[in-house]
Amino acid sequence: VIPLSNEFGWSRTTISTVISIGKLQSGIFGPLEGWAVDKFGPRRLMFIGIPILGLGYVLLSTINTLAAFYMVYLLLITLGSNLSMGMPIIASVANWFKKRRGLAFGLAWSGVGLGGLFVPLIGWMVDQLGWRDTSLYLGIGLSIIGFPIAAVMRHHPEKYGYLPDGEPHANAENKIDTEIATELEHEGDFSAREALRSSTFWFLSLSIAARMLSSSGLALHMIPYLSGLGASTIGAAALAGSVSLMSIPGRFGLGLLSDHVNSRYLMSVCLAIIAASFIFISQASTITGTIPALIIYAVAQGGVAVIPQTMLADYFGRNSYATIQGLRGLIQMVGVLGGPILAGYIFDRTQSYNHAFELFAIAAVISMVLMLMATPPQKPKLNTA
Repeated sequence: VIPLSNEFGWSRTTISTVISIGKLQSGIFGPLEGWAVDKFGPRRLMFIGIPILGLGYVLLSTINTLAAFYMVYLLLITLGSNLSMGMPIIASVANWFKKRRGLAFGLAWSGVGLGGLFVPLIGWMVDQLGWRDTSLYLGIGLSIIGFPIAAVMRHHPEKYGYLPDGEPHANAENKIDTEIATELEHEGDFSAREALRSSTFWFLSLSIAARMLSSSGLALHMIPYLSGLGASTIGAAALAGSVSLMSIPGRFGLGLLSDHVNSRYLMSVCLAIIAASFIFISQASTITGTIPALIIYAVAQGGVAVIPQTMLADYFGRNSYATIQGLRGLIQMVGVLGGPILAGYIFDRTQSYNHAFELFAIAAVISMVLMLMATPPQKPKLNTA
């Protein structure tokens, strides 16, 4: 945000809008992407998305106009990210694990927290090499790292003679028995159409949308916010990266806890903590005063990022998981789109993020109420009359 604003004179609202439109694009194509994952598996999509994402960051290093920024970010970086990350990975986890799904998602999403280790490095690179060279190196690095990871991805375990959790079919060598076992395994699963008819789907999706309003707004504006409190670019990046690292106990620990307690209540407690942390952040006037609230926020945020993934699989099953996830993502884009733009607009008008953080606290409370309403759904009964 800051390097682009300094070089081109773009406001934070303008930059936030471009990035938010990219998130909106992700939501619009989410159902189609989810269908593609369910149909073709994650590996094929990742092999397509990784080179697109890498090329996007390489070309980002060459932009000189706002129009070029729009084109590169929306047509390459956003598209490549959608195809290579997120949906293909979480669909694989949902399909391969059932008994300890919360633990599995917690481990997988801890990777997001570990990514925080690279934030100070990227901040140092921007400071020493400039944002253009940093973007170039990121594009090359993502391509080198991404392909080997995509190569080991697998879709449904049934295709390889297993059930979730690595359990073999009773007679895996017998094709008929394997097909029958697979049908029984998916017997209670919802179709995408059935999920859309469930009030639970809408309460859950709207709750996540409200939560994403606050988390997406803070994520994009955290470094500018910390810089405004007096932190250097590298220091702000280091602290922002630390927030990602501090989310790992929440991602892992609360994901594990969701295997043993009611996920809906656990989510509600985390959302209440997030609301309180935003109130404290809005009142802080120094970096020292912000740190305790950021620590609390990070742990709770780690939990609310993971637990809905397990809830969706537990509520609606695995057979159409990615498609239902994509439909949910389309709804939550309201929050993803609005949070960064709202924070950028409020800062441009007031030169402060305080009112934005107060609104984010209200959004977290609304999310908590909606989550409590998202009770387990009942699968529609077939009309045999």
